[in-house]
Amino acid sequence: MDVATFTRPALPAATLAFLLFAMVLPSVRLRRRTGRPALVLHRSGPPLQRVIGVGMALFMGAIVLWSAAYLASDEQPLGVWNVPEALRWSGWALVAVGFIVTVTAQVQMGASWRIGIDSDRTELVTGGLFGVVRNPIFSGMLVVVTGIALATPSAWTAMGWLDYVLLVSLQVRLEEDHLLRLHGGAYQHYAARVGRFVPGVGRLASPGMGAAHHGVL
Repeated sequence: MDVATFTRPALPAATLAFLLFAMVLPSVRLRRRTGRPALVLHRSGPPLQRVIGVGMALFMGAIVLWSAAYLASDEQPLGVWNVPEALRWSGWALVAVGFIVTVTAQVQMGASWRIGIDSDRTELVTGGLFGVVRNPIFSGMLVVVTGIALATPSAWTAMGWLDYVLLVSLQVRLEEDHLLRLHGGAYQHYAARVGRFVPGVGRLASPGMGAAHHGVL
């Protein structure tokens, strides 16, 4: 089977699976466990978070539309670039890896998982994948989005990838400020030894060292 034939049903199937296992089921699990909603992008946090929330919603809507268009149309009208099949298959491998990382990190985060910044106190999670990078859920989702861009390469997916990287980068910095206020030195020590999205990259300064040492993201 060539990659184009595989992608036509696989993309909408992967999109539905991601929405179900990375968004809907964790939200239901959190509600049953704590009685709290998972989605708080629109309820609390700084005003910029609401702007990011709108951007995230538009991005997810665009992914759903792109998947539906893929199922209903051929690749040529969608402007898919002619690239080596090996590159596109590698994209699907990244989608699988990113999906596993995202779901695993959500389970490990437990009752502290939220979509956005919650005004209520949540516990600081530093074990499991959170001992490798501080934001493994976002890392996994970035890998998924990168995989989709490689599996369905086009100007649309390239722009979508850039948009998502920007949104995630902004959201994570808001969350870091919130966690510093909430957990103080405990978070600062944790962030000084664990990278932001990639191991060792984007660590914050140790207490008393002054400015933070930020990576690219």
